[in-house]
Amino acid sequence: METLSLQQYSTFDSQKNLSKSFNPQQSIEAVINGIFPLQSEENKTLRMRKALGESARSMTNEQVEIVEVEFQFLIDSWMDEYEHEIFGGKTLKEVLNDG
Repeated sequence: METLSLQQYSTFDSQKNLSKSFNPQQSIEAVINGIFPLQSEENKTLRMRKALGESARSMTNEQVEIVEVEFQFLIDSWMDEYEHEIFGGKTLKEVLNDG
């Protein structure tokens, strides 16, 4: 059986560094937010349902959210293409970072 040296792994020099990297309150909030959707997420789904109109009546919330993600992907892709065309092969973000 091989033993491993603990020095190979990064360790915290002090309790202060440990407290910066681990916050139990944030961990609990992340779990709760994963279980219960935030009000803003619910509102976003309702706004998307309104935008989709009658076609959204037969869709589940999950399906509506998938449609929203697909639309956002298309919009982002089209914007990137447009920006490449306008800014000589670069996106606006790339242009701003270069300057």
